[in-house]
Amino acid sequence: MKRAAAIAIAFAAFAGAAVSAGAGENAALGTWDIVASTPDGPLPSVMTVTKAEGKLKAEIELGGLKRTVSDEALDGDVLKLRVEYEGVVYAIQGKIAGDALDGTWEGGGNSGGLKAKRRP
Repeated sequence: MKRAAAIAIAFAAFAGAAVSAGAGENAALGTWDIVASTPDGPLPSVMTVTKAEGKLKAEIELGGLKRTVSDEALDGDVLKLRVEYEGVVYAIQGKIAGDALDGTWEGGGNSGGLKAKRRP
């Protein structure tokens, strides 16, 4: 009986860990309104994160145009990706906390902060 209880507890812990891992990846999904702080002032954009074939896929619309996005990854609660803008590839990373994202961007010899809110 004790062994059955121990197995049940171990299975419950494993299942909880699996759900948590999936929930972490799902935390990035959705449409995000982003404002990046740049040397030229605030730069708004919209990012949509989906899951396709088991991988995160992001699309970013900036200045009315969809931009090339690559290397999307979630490391714990930190979303990382690269986006091309005006011929320069920028590295972006942001920590997700609920429906908010707080992060940084870097590329072309510049860097700055960014903030985002997930749309309902």
